[in-house]
Amino acid sequence: MSTSASEPGNGAGTGRLLPAVAVAVSVVVILGAFLLAGRSAAVDDGMPATGEGGADPDRHVAASVGDRCLYADEISLVGTGPGPESWVEDELLAQLAVESGLEDPVVSGFIQRRARQVYLRDLMLESALASVEEPTADEVMALMRTDSLLYLVERHYFEILTADSLAAESLRARISAGQSFQVTAENISLGQKAAIGGDMGFMVGGELTGRGFPAVTGRLDGLGGVVGSDLGWHIFLVTETRPLTDTARVVQSLSQVMLEQERLAVVDSLLDAARAVREVEVDESCWR
Repeated sequence: MSTSASEPGNGAGTGRLLPAVAVAVSVVVILGAFLLAGRSAAVDDGMPATGEGGADPDRHVAASVGDRCLYADEISLVGTGPGPESWVEDELLAQLAVESGLEDPVVSGFIQRRARQVYLRDLMLESALASVEEPTADEVMALMRTDSLLYLVERHYFEILTADSLAAESLRARISAGQSFQVTAENISLGQKAAIGGDMGFMVGGELTGRGFPAVTGRLDGLGGVVGSDLGWHIFLVTETRPLTDTARVVQSLSQVMLEQERLAVVDSLLDAARAVREVEVDESCWR
């Protein structure tokens, strides 16, 4: 079997955050921190001030510090949390930071633009993904019947995960020469199952290929080659196979895989449509 490594960044593993998770995380973090932690007085954030004639007459001011205010309808977005004193104290310290010359306008401006960007991104994703439903058991079973070796045979997988492709190739060579896979996993692997020798238990290969790993990994027998993903570099070992026994578990697992694939397809479609009517330029030298 070839030992050449597949390139990372191919979508394998869990490196790509599920849109549904991103929505929940960003709404809580951005709204909670950005509204209740206070705003810098030195940066124009577009919010009405509470100074003379500055307050919005149609909105109720819940708290204010100088010419900065927190409106009652903003609190309703994230809940009352620790109470008004938290916002007041944060705003007092924020204004002291500005008066002391500590604020970096570039950083403050980026934070505000980035917060708005993530908020609007998640509004779009939430709207687009609302109609994506989890596949039924019949739909999952129909998929499983298309490839018996991939979906109807359970394989006992072990995994070693490293951050470096050369290290992974070296480890594979040593394991192929007789070094214990399980002991190596315990001592070196970065994977979640490292403490138990990289033992992933019995799985059908489709649970891995559905997350971006190559077909050869899903049909593996024995020691596999080095495979790259967003998480790093993987070496898989299959020690035994058996006919599918836990159908209910596999159906549930594959259902989540299919749901994730459908969500990512929707996101990719949105991005393709957006790119088609917009000019995108990236200076790669800035990212090195």
